[in-house]
Amino acid sequence: MQSVLSKTLLYGVVLSTMIIIVGLVYMAGTYSSGYQCDFTSASLSCLLNYNANVIPHGDYPNNLASIASGLIQLRPFAIIQLGVIVLLATPVIRVFASLLLFAIEKDKQFVLITLFVLLVLLFSFFVVPEIPIFKA
Repeated sequence: MQSVLSKTLLYGVVLSTMIIIVGLVYMAGTYSSGYQCDFTSASLSCLLNYNANVIPHGDYPNNLASIASGLIQLRPFAIIQLGVIVLLATPVIRVFASLLLFAIEKDKQFVLITLFVLLVLLFSFFVVPEIPIFKA
């Protein structure tokens, strides 16, 4: 069981690292992020004057649908964001894998504990951002 769980983390981190590196190499090769602020002198001002209170943060993707659209258009920044999403999903996948392994072992106590942890993780990812006090 430990081997499966440790390999889940290892493969998730390696995969996310490779995706981020591909995005960075593509960004360096095209000299563009694929979005509003690129690598020109004017874009330096664009990046330095970033205002987090201005929503939706220019044309940078800020939800899964816009990231998917950027991936379809092969925008380097969207590829990097995919790598970050894979990195964030890795521990969730590990918790889900441990839930399955505990269920196979028929260990009801750890199934319930792991299910609770999984529900807390999913709640924090999907419900908390919709609570008005936590919105950017």
